[in-house]
Amino acid sequence: MIADEEFWRLVAVLGGRPEAHDDGPYERLTAVLAEEPVERIIGFAETLAFTLYQLDRRVLAQTVLPGGDRLSDDSFLYARCAVVVAGPAAFDAVLVDPAAFARFTTDEAAHAESLLDVPSNAYQKATGQEWEHVEEYDYETGSNEQWW
Repeated sequence: MIADEEFWRLVAVLGGRPEAHDDGPYERLTAVLAEEPVERIIGFAETLAFTLYQLDRRVLAQTVLPGGDRLSDDSFLYARCAVVVAGPAAFDAVLVDPAAFARFTTDEAAHAESLLDVPSNAYQKATGQEWEHVEEYDYETGSNEQWW
């Protein structure tokens, strides 16, 4: 993993707008990471996985959408990505007040799923090889047993 402040500094390259329908910020972050040593790319991936894992909580997954629907497992993951893209203040706010999570469950915020591809794309760009790294923390829905 990399230090929290370094992780959030890198995430800031995305501009804090999870609802943006623009791959440019994700491509910029990929390019920045691709210039780093491989260990930093892996460290970013590990920290990202752990951050998403921390947001894997039943209380957040049970957010009711307008119209009464619940989040699918994929939608829940993409909403957690949107929280990360929004930055450390949003991350902290959601952990303190689960009601703050609702604003990240929009269809627009789902574009933040592009964050998941950044480490593997950066690795491939830097090395010319396929990404085969498996992060220590599983961020799929329901993986954080402490909060389910």
